[in-house]
Amino acid sequence: MQIVKNRYGVERVIEKIDSTRIRVMGESLFSRGSQDDNGNQTMFDFEGGPCLNVGGTIQYYGTDFKIVSIKPEIIKEENVVSVVLEVKL
Repeated sequence: MQIVKNRYGVERVIEKIDSTRIRVMGESLFSRGSQDDNGNQTMFDFEGGPCLNVGGTIQYYGTDFKIVSIKPEIIKEENVVSVVLEVKL
């Protein structure tokens, strides 16, 4: 597990679930996203970052992983958002 701060100093937890999935979660009053014509999530933006895009990269302990897909998770805690990224090296 790695903890990084967004541009406002709010912590984001980055957790490697397995070799092909990484979870990013943290406090966010709002978030936004976009989907392609088939309904697949292509972008997810936490308040203050990070903004995650399919085809983009995410760094986990110094290694850059390419984002293959983005799946938002349902979180019961208020003002907390989470996504699971399918990634590859």
